[in-house]
Amino acid sequence: MKYVVSYKDSDRHFIDFKLIVDAKGLSNINLQLPSWRPGRYELGNFAKNIKDFNVVDSDNKKVRFSKKTKDLWEVECQNTDQFIVSYSYYASELNAGSTYLDKYQLYVNPVNCMFYNSQDLDLEYEIEFKLPSDYKIHTSLENLGNNTLKASDFDQLADSPIIASNSAQQRSLTINNINFSFCFQGEVKVNWEKMLKDFTSFIKYQINLFGSFPHKSFLFLFQITPYSSYHGVEHHHSTVILLGPTYDVFEKLYKELLGVSSHELYHVWNVKGIRPSDMLPYDFSKENFTHMGYVFEGVTTYMGDRILFESGVFSTDQYFNELEKLFQRHFHSDGRNHYSVSESSWDTWLDGYVQGVPGRKVSIYVEGALIAMICDAKIRKATGHKKSLHDVMKALYSGSNEITSYDMNSYKNTLETVSGESFTSIFDKIIYGKEDFKDFLEEALKVFGWKFSVFKSENISWQLGLKTYFKNGHLKVLNVLDKSAAYNSLVVKEDEILAVNDFRIDNNLDHWLNYFENDQIVLKVSRNGKILNLNMNSRNDHQYFKYKFFE
Repeated sequence: MKYVVSYKDSDRHFIDFKLIVDAKGLSNINLQLPSWRPGRYELGNFAKNIKDFNVVDSDNKKVRFSKKTKDLWEVECQNTDQFIVSYSYYASELNAGSTYLDKYQLYVNPVNCMFYNSQDLDLEYEIEFKLPSDYKIHTSLENLGNNTLKASDFDQLADSPIIASNSAQQRSLTINNINFSFCFQGEVKVNWEKMLKDFTSFIKYQINLFGSFPHKSFLFLFQITPYSSYHGVEHHHSTVILLGPTYDVFEKLYKELLGVSSHELYHVWNVKGIRPSDMLPYDFSKENFTHMGYVFEGVTTYMGDRILFESGVFSTDQYFNELEKLFQRHFHSDGRNHYSVSESSWDTWLDGYVQGVPGRKVSIYVEGALIAMICDAKIRKATGHKKSLHDVMKALYSGSNEITSYDMNSYKNTLETVSGESFTSIFDKIIYGKEDFKDFLEEALKVFGWKFSVFKSENISWQLGLKTYFKNGHLKVLNVLDKSAAYNSLVVKEDEILAVNDFRIDNNLDHWLNYFENDQIVLKVSRNGKILNLNMNSRNDHQYFKYKFFE
């Protein structure tokens, strides 16, 4: 399979693809465009970005084709030994997993925009880029020269993002005899000295935990934006991290840069190398359902920050700040009372990346991270701190680039083998059940010598159990906590709040709530075209509390 990638007008965001396919001896070939991408467990439906799909033979004669599903094309090739597919792909969205084109860069995630032969996934790929003469390609794929790349099969191609530009900043260093490269695309003044020192610390630490790194090289691709952004996507030989705004990347956002980078590097082992059996191999044509998100995302979320702390990159206070965020997100979610983390993992394909129905589900990242901490503490306590969750993950790792798989039983058995303790209660109650995490968390923190306190928010709206968002001049209700004062006062999600005690509000709700704190509060809201006056009940024990960690 050979691809030729080009473009004419970068401002229009259309990338032109030409795919040359050998068809000798075949009557038809099914060309599948992935419907999702690893790292984002929802359907992406990338075919919606394709325009002008066409097929001709080597003599430029039209070849018959038909669309069999939303992203599967069948090409009738019994009368030709070779055919050429051409199409344009609309690349206007920039995130860590997208394909994007503008006058500064060509950024390609092949899993969005390149086809595979669904009858033979092991075909080798050659990808030639038609680029400006001063552009350089940054990718983990083998570079054959002349802007041409090689992938051994579609799985490698799909897992290898590519940036081509004339403005990327790049440095490399060797850690444990492995070449790590760092490429920044976008306006940013990189503090190389600070960054390379901190990255060296947590990279070395992760490698030492697992005993080896599965590859000879690894590439960090950073997409830096002038606006607020935060996103990361894992790959086996690389990662893409989107972060902004520019001026905060090495200031206020530096902790986030470290956190997401540590998280994505840990994925080299956990999910790219150690994968749920439900997802091995990936099936790019449909959902890959699994209950194991609490491991591949939960453990990774926990370990990303935990390793920064253990390696000395994060101070205790910085690490506590991350744990406080996890606690707040957990206890602020009504979903924990209605749906287990295992069920929520299955349903990421349904609504895992949107807020969804109030209180319906939980986050595999948040709940999974807290479960990982609970498991880690249980192992440390049982073994007198001689073993930890690190030993469990190392036991699941092949020690090479060979992918290993697990399911619920094998993961639980590994936890129990390492610790010598039963994990049935944890699995039954808080992984596959919906019981309160509070006692488990308090017990876990004792093992680390830590405690946490719960206190009221300074925001009166949170004390009422009310969260809002301000957009386009309108203040709307984002969430209402079950059984809170706002809930009992019949405030509902998406109500637009117009006034407090007949005083019109802008983005200043808490100022007015604080002013009338000791008075009867009446919220004037707009709901479905009607104006309602809601008498607010007194605050009760169901609030959006805040959390503070201490030793």
